[in-house]
Amino acid sequence: MSVVVDANVVVALVTATPQRDAARDRVTRWRAEAEDIHVPHLFIYEVASALCGLEAGGSLSERSSNEVWNLVDALDLTLHPPSSGAALVAIARRLPRRSAYDAAYIDLALVLNARLWTLDGKLARNAEAAGFPVTLVV
Repeated sequence: MSVVVDANVVVALVTATPQRDAARDRVTRWRAEAEDIHVPHLFIYEVASALCGLEAGGSLSERSSNEVWNLVDALDLTLHPPSSGAALVAIARRLPRRSAYDAAYIDLALVLNARLWTLDGKLARNAEAAGFPVTLVV
């Protein structure tokens, strides 16, 4: 089986947020079940952006930030390009937020016939309402 993982799930693993335990539990289950974990190329930029913001805000140390990349390597994620730019726009049109970033993750889930897992409640609700395979990590 395969899953697609939103960058926020991985970032939550190293931040002191209420979502940390839920993210850790979900990742532990995927690893125990030998799930293949997939992400769009966008994932790397989103994780880097989140880490830069957390470091700049003083809520994440440089050492903890570096640990995220070790975690990413340990998860053995498979990176994918989008199926096409037109597919991203078509998916985004169906979402109330019309986000190409959200569409990149949904596109990959559709291509792989997998579920997208996220900590983003708005993404989960909007995508599910549009019939996309998205699950909120809780």
